Amino acid sequence: MGFRSLLKKVEAEATKEVEKYLASTTEAKTLDAKPPTSDPANPPTRWEKAVFAMNGIIAQVSQIDPNGVDVVCFPGAGGEGGETYDIYRNVKDTKGLEALVTATEPKGDCNMGAAMDEVLKEAFERGFEERPCSILVLTAGRPDDHEELSKSLAEAAKKVNKDADLTVTFVQVGDDEWADNYLKQLDTELTTTSASGEPIDIVDTIKDEEVKKAVEEMKGGKKSSGLAGGLMGAFAGAALGAGGVYLANKISKDKRTEGWNGQWKCVYEGEEMCILDVKDDGEGNLTISNWQEEGTSVGSYAENDEGGFNIQHSPPENADEVIIGTIEDEHTIAWDNGTWWEEVPPENVHWSAYAGAAAGGAAAAGATGYLLEKKFFNKASHGVKSDYVIVLDRSGMMAVPDTGK
Repeated sequence: MGFRSLLKKVEAEATKEVEKYLASTTEAKTLDAKPPTSDPANPPTRWEKAVFAMNGIIAQVSQIDPNGVDVVCFPGAGGEGGETYDIYRNVKDTKGLEALVTATEPKGDCNMGAAMDEVLKEAFERGFEERPCSILVLTAGRPDDHEELSKSLAEAAKKVNKDADLTVTFVQVGDDEWADNYLKQLDTELTTTSASGEPIDIVDTIKDEEVKKAVEEMKGGKKSSGLAGGLMGAFAGAALGAGGVYLANKISKDKRTEGWNGQWKCVYEGEEMCILDVKDDGEGNLTISNWQEEGTSVGSYAENDEGGFNIQHSPPENADEVIIGTIEDEHTIAWDNGTWWEEVPPENVHWSAYAGAAAGGAAAAGATGYLLEKKFFNKASHGVKSDYVIVLDRSGMMAVPDTGK
C-alpha cells in the first residue's frame, strides 16, 4: 500500500481519533483544544512523516549495528507482542520497509509502556559489555500510560552504571501540545542515581519545533557530511515528508571535484586513531603517511560509470591487503574495515558540508548541531557500534494530517 493510499484510508479516522484523544485527556479540555485543521491539499500524516524518517535513519545506523536495527511498533497486530506491540528484528536495509511498517494502519490508544518494557528487558538481557544500546522513539502524543512509562525509564536508569550504556531519545512527530509538555518533563525531571551511585540521565528529547529549525537551516544551505548528513536528511523526512527524502538524497550524492590531497582524520568506532597525510598525484594514485604504525601506504581511485569514484588503499603493514572505500561525500570516506576518514579543513577554511562528526570534534553550529548532540544521533553520527532500536508510535494520533504549522 503506497503512502497516498494509506493517507486516504486513515484520514477519515483521524478526526475520530483526535476527538477521542481530546475527550479522554482532561488537561486538554480548554477553549484552545481542537483537532488540527485538515488541509484540502491532503498534507501528509504524522505517520507518513515518521515512516520517512525511520527509513532514512535505518539506512544510516544499519551500517554500524552489527545485528541490524530492531523496529518496535505499538499498538501491535497480534504478532510477538500480541495487541500491544510488534517487533521487526535485525533490519539491515530499507528494502520492503514501507510494506513492513504500514501493514497495520495507525489507530487506537497511545500505550507505549509494554513496548518500552520489552525493549528495556532485552537490553539488560544482552548486557552492555560488548556494546551499548541506543533507543529512538518516534511519537506523536503524550502516551496514555505516561506515568508508568516514566517509572520504567527511571528504574532502568538506576540499574546501569553509566549513561553511555543505555540511552533513550524521544522525537516528537507533529505539534501536539501535550506531547511537547511531556517531552519537556522527561528532558528536565527524569534524572536519577545510577547503579554506581552517580547522577544519571539516560533520556533526552527532540521537539517538533527543534526539528523544523534544523530543516530550515538545511534548506538554507547548512549541510552535514557522512553519517551525520544522512541522519539530518532523515530529520528532514520527519519534517517535510517526500521533500525530506529529496534533501537526504541531495546530501548523500555530493561528489569530490578536486584531488584527495590533504589531511584526513582516521576514526574507528568513534575514536580518532590518527591524522593521515594524503598526497594525490592527479593520475589516480595516492600516497598515505602518518599512520600509527611506521611506514607509508598506497591507494588508488578511478571514476566509475555512475559519475562518482571507486577508491581503495592498503594498510602499511600489509601491501597485499585491499581495503575498499565508499565515498559518503566529498569530505568523508567509509572503509570496509570499519574505519572512517574525515577530511580536516585547512586553517581558516570552513566548507559548508563539513559537520565535524568525528569523535572529539565539535558538532555543527546551530539547530542541526544541537540535534546531532542528542544521545541516539550523537552515537550514530560518530559511528559508534551499538544495538540500535527504533520504537514507532502507531496509535491513532499518528493518523492526523500534519500541515507543518
